[in-house]
Amino acid sequence: WLWQPIPANPPLAANSPTRVSHLSDPKAKRIADLYDYGVTLIPASAITSDTPRYDVTFTNEWGADPFGTNKVPIPAGTKVPPSPDGHIAILDPIAGKAYGLWQAKYHSSTRTWSASWGGMTDLNGNGIDQTGSATATGIARYAGVITAPEFSRAIASGSGLDHALFVSSDIAGAAFVHPAVKSDGANKAGVAAPIPEGSRLQLDPSINVDAIPGITPAEKVIAKTLQTHGAYVGDQGGARLAFIFQVAPDATSSDNPGSVWSGAGLEWDYFDMTNIPWSRLRVLAR
Repeated sequence: WLWQPIPANPPLAANSPTRVSHLSDPKAKRIADLYDYGVTLIPASAITSDTPRYDVTFTNEWGADPFGTNKVPIPAGTKVPPSPDGHIAILDPIAGKAYGLWQAKYHSSTRTWSASWGGMTDLNGNGIDQTGSATATGIARYAGVITAPEFSRAIASGSGLDHALFVSSDIAGAAFVHPAVKSDGANKAGVAAPIPEGSRLQLDPSINVDAIPGITPAEKVIAKTLQTHGAYVGDQGGARLAFIFQVAPDATSSDNPGSVWSGAGLEWDYFDMTNIPWSRLRVLAR
């Protein structure tokens, strides 16, 4: 589901127009989560046999330890995003696992890591956590997050990304559809037709994105990806749509989210991507 392109003329959800009217409301914002609510990603290439491994302690009693006996490799100096979510995602090629941590914390006095909760799945799995969960829908935390290297490649080639995106929304409702396995949606915006978590959004593929006046290079990447692969509503949030990005290695603050993002027109965290024609979105039936 994550890597599968959207076929031509896909069926639309019965109430797609109503939900798109909510999603494109001019009073609402559609933003890039670059820093505070971004995700610190640790790719497989950063993990070696020398990487320290930790028996992560979970502070919420929501069931059995989702990592079991697995110890999580976390390189020294790994930074936790400053938001209350504190999300970290790790790809472990040695154990063949993908880990996600929610509200991660490093305790320097004891040299240990804890988190409120987490999720784990196989690297060759389907992108949904098999034990625990690191997102509200059970979608693996690494899945759909926009990484700095792939974004740079897309900018250079003038293309979109080759996978669907992960978005949060303040109109996410309590219902859910595949690939979501649960929902935390509460329709925070109080709209008439909340969107089920797991819903897939697409931008009208007939739009010539390159011809949109004033569109930035970054907005082109997002728009083209929305045309070919779409985005899945994976969480509730404070914006109408919030696209989840990797916290760039050189990011230092909300005003300095990293050169890879700012150089493409995303000048600060929560940047409102106003040049994408949001009214041309559609909600797919599956």
